[in-house]
Amino acid sequence: MSDIFYKKAHILIVDDTPQNIQILGKTLREENYSIAIANSGMEALKVVGKFMPDLILLDIMMPEMDGFEVCKRLKKDSKTEHIPIIFLTALADSGNVVKGFEFGAIDYITKPFNTQEVAARVRTQLKLKFSEELLLQKNTEQKELLHILCHDLANPIGVTKSYLSFAKDKPDILSAKGETMMLALDNALEIIELVRKMRVLEEKKTQFYIEKTNLKKAIHESLLVLGERFVQKQIEPVVQVSEDLDVMVERTSFVNSVLNNIFTNAIKFSFPNSKVMIEAQPAKEKVTLTIRDFGMGMSPVLLQDVFDISKTTSREGTNGEVGTGFGMPLMKKFVNAYGGTIELSSIEQKEGLTDHGTTVTLVLKTTSA
Repeated sequence: MSDIFYKKAHILIVDDTPQNIQILGKTLREENYSIAIANSGMEALKVVGKFMPDLILLDIMMPEMDGFEVCKRLKKDSKTEHIPIIFLTALADSGNVVKGFEFGAIDYITKPFNTQEVAARVRTQLKLKFSEELLLQKNTEQKELLHILCHDLANPIGVTKSYLSFAKDKPDILSAKGETMMLALDNALEIIELVRKMRVLEEKKTQFYIEKTNLKKAIHESLLVLGERFVQKQIEPVVQVSEDLDVMVERTSFVNSVLNNIFTNAIKFSFPNSKVMIEAQPAKEKVTLTIRDFGMGMSPVLLQDVFDISKTTSREGTNGEVGTGFGMPLMKKFVNAYGGTIELSSIEQKEGLTDHGTTVTLVLKTTSA
């Protein structure tokens, strides 16, 4: 990892002694880090709420709130628990060192400071932090590619397999559904090509190709691939989209990873003999596409986490269907890449409540500007 990468780091120094802050600040600024200062434990917690540091140098012995308590509070908060903390202490006895590690600190520096040691320890911890983040990012990217191959690719292959199995008893289905099967297989090949493009994108060798795509045709293509699933659960897709609406998207991912995932979820969480409403409204070089089901809905907690890849959001559908829970974060990534936005609203099904279900709202550009 290059020095340039970790020298962009933001560091918070927490100490109630001005001389210590001066020494540490000078040492770390010479390393080209961005520095924030807090003179007490309470001030440190306030600063972290506004300025999320990459590393905290935290004095143990401070009035009102000592470093142990500050560390304890930071490690209890999911938003700050990941921040590495190095304790600053004149207490060289093993008891305080062990206590610091038990509270979640990763290292300690004793006073008086050896500035070369301070710089080296900070550098080492930042390298470890950014290396871990890079590994997590790579892991997420691999999960996304795996989801596309295992989930999105399953839709067109499943359609083709389904019709071929029917053809054993009804050979005429090959001619009746031949066009649909060809479309499904074309989509499968395009998904494989999309995965290849995404690998190249991750290596920064090319750009995501955004093109003008007819919205109604894209919706029709998705519904055609998933048509059998709608029929099996007796769910009617109602499309109210003008034929002349175009949107700027990468077509393969939009059809197979965005629309297919939205419709798959709508089917999964809808009750049999219901409808899925699909509407689009143009406004000021944008199109707002809304897809609403009348199914089981989501709780506020689940709704809050649905785009967070680190949270488990998978659950059974109304007929016991299962899924990975990975589709929504991937959808958001694609929609953001198009320059659009995606939002969800939902009302969870409860006794006596009839207006339940989930609405997905996509806002997409109609021009490349």
